[in-house]
Amino acid sequence: MQSTLLKLFLITSTTLLFACSTQVKHVIVNPELSTVSNNAFQQKQAQISFTDLRRTNHIVQILRANEAAELYSPQKPLIDIIKTSLSAGFKTSGLQLQPLAASKIEVVVDNALISVQQDLVKYTASNEITLRVIAKNGRKTLTKTFKISGKSNGPFSADIAVLERDFNQQLAKLLTQVTQNKELHAFIN
Repeated sequence: MQSTLLKLFLITSTTLLFACSTQVKHVIVNPELSTVSNNAFQQKQAQISFTDLRRTNHIVQILRANEAAELYSPQKPLIDIIKTSLSAGFKTSGLQLQPLAASKIEVVVDNALISVQQDLVKYTASNEITLRVIAKNGRKTLTKTFKISGKSNGPFSADIAVLERDFNQQLAKLLTQVTQNKELHAFIN
C-alpha cells in the first residue's frame, strides 16, 4: 500500500513538474551594424573581452495571467553574437584587436530583454538593452553605459517575428553607438 502511494505521489509530482515547466524557443539575433570604414581608432591596438551579467539566457518573455511564461532565447549565446558584431565594428573603425595590447576594452551586457504582457485581446511590450563599456588605458579608466529602451502595444497577440526584428534593430543601433562613440575613440587614441 505504501509503495503504491509513493509511486502515485512520484508520478503526480513529475507530471505537475513537467506541466509547469516552460519550453524555451529560439529567435534569430543577427544585428546589422551600420559601420563605415573611418579609421577613427587610427590603427591603435586593444584587448577586448565580453561578459554577460544577465541572470537568464532568454531575451523575450511572454507573460500571461495564470500561465507559465513563454521564453525565447537567441539561437546562439547573446554574448557570442555581440562579440562577433562589435569586434567587426571595431575593426572597421581601425582598431586592431590584440590579446596582449596595453589598452583594454571590456563590454558588459547588463540587460537585454523584451517583456510582453499578453492579455486576452491585446498585448503590451517593453524592452531594454543595456551595455557597459569599460576602457582602460594605462592607469586611466573610462566607463560608458549605452542603453536603448522602448514600448509597444497592439491588438490580439504579440508577433514574435516583429519582436525579433525590433530587437535586432535596437541591438544594431546600440552596437553602432558603441563603435562610433567619439569619447571612446579619443580615450583609446
